[in-house]
Amino acid sequence: METAWLLIAAAAVAAAAGVVAWRMRRRAHARPAGRAARAPGAGSWRASGFPPDPGAAIAATLQKDLLAALHKLPFTGVEGQPPGVSGPAHAAVVSQSVKQLQEVGQDVRHTPRRPGLLPLLMREVSDPDSSGARIARIVAQDPVLAGSLLRIANSALYRVQTRPVESLERAVASVGTDGIRRLVATALVQPVMGAPGEGVFGHLASLVWEHTGLASAAAAEHARRRSNGQAFVAQLTALMLGLGTAVVVRTVREQYLRRPSLSPDGEVVAALLHGWSVPTAGRIAAPWELTRQIGPTLEALGEDGSTAGPVGSLRFGSIAASLALLWRDTGLEEAEVLDRLATVEPDRELVSAVWKRLRRSLEDGSHG
Repeated sequence: METAWLLIAAAAVAAAAGVVAWRMRRRAHARPAGRAARAPGAGSWRASGFPPDPGAAIAATLQKDLLAALHKLPFTGVEGQPPGVSGPAHAAVVSQSVKQLQEVGQDVRHTPRRPGLLPLLMREVSDPDSSGARIARIVAQDPVLAGSLLRIANSALYRVQTRPVESLERAVASVGTDGIRRLVATALVQPVMGAPGEGVFGHLASLVWEHTGLASAAAAEHARRRSNGQAFVAQLTALMLGLGTAVVVRTVREQYLRRPSLSPDGEVVAALLHGWSVPTAGRIAAPWELTRQIGPTLEALGEDGSTAGPVGSLRFGSIAASLALLWRDTGLEEAEVLDRLATVEPDRELVSAVWKRLRRSLEDGSHG
C-alpha cells in the first residue's frame, strides 16, 4: 500500500511539474511587447491579486474527484489481469509517460494531426459576421467532415427536431449559425480521437470520448444560457481538453503494453490524467493554431479559484458529464446527480435542461 501511494505521489509530482513547465512555456510567448496586462477580474485571480472564488474552488474539487472516479472505473474488478509488479516498474511507466507527453506539440510522432480545413474554418467561425451557410460551404469541401457533421446533428445530444437532418443546408436551418459552429468543432475533433481499442484502456478511451462529447455539449449550453457569448469557446476548449486526455490515455497505454507482466494501476493512471490532460491539450493547441482561442481558458482551468471566461461553464460541463456516466455505469441515483449539480449551479431550470439532454443521449446511445 505504501508503495502504491509513493507511485501516486510520484505521478502527481510529475504532473505538477508538467503543468508548471507548460504555463512557463506558454507565458514566455503569450504577451507581445507593449500589450497591457489583463484587468483585474478578467483572468487569473492570482495575477489580479483578487482572492479565489469559493464557489469556483468547490466546483474544481468536485470536478477533480468525479473525473478520478470515472477514470478509475475500468480498472476496478477487472478479471484476467496478470499479477501486479510493484515499485520500479510502475515508476518507469510514470517517468516514460511524462517524457513522451513533454514531446507533444514538438514531435509529430506524438502529436495528433491537425484537420486540413481547421485554419480556414476557425477563421470563419471566429468571424462575427459569418453565416451558417458560409461555414457549411467550407465543410462541404470535405465529404468525410460533412458526413461526420450530419451524423452529429442527428444524434440525440444535438438533435433539435424529430425530422432527420439530411443536408448541410438543413442542419444550418435547424440549429442556426451558433449551432453550426459548435457542430463543426465536434466534427473536426471527433475523428482525431482515434479508435478506443480493447481491454481496460479501450474501456477508458471510450469513457473519455463519451465524457468529451457530453461535457462539451453541456458546457456550451451552460455558456449559451448564461449569455456570456462564449459558447463556442467553451465547446472548443472542452473538445480539445478531451483530445488531450485521449493522448494521455494512449501514452500510458503504450507504456503498459511494453510491460505485459505489469497490471495497470488505476490510481497512477488517474493521477497522470489529472495532471497532464490540460497541459497536453495546450501543447496540441499550439501547432493546431488554437492557442489564441483556447490558451487563456486552459491556463485558467489549472487555477481552482479562477472564474475567467467560460471556465465556470467548462467545470459545470465536466461535472455534469461525469455524473451522467456514473449514473449509467454505477447506478448513481438521479436525485444525487441533480443535488450535486445544484451545488455548482443554482439555476435549477438550467440544471434540469442539461441533465435531461445528457440522459436522453445516454439512453439513446448516441453522443455525437
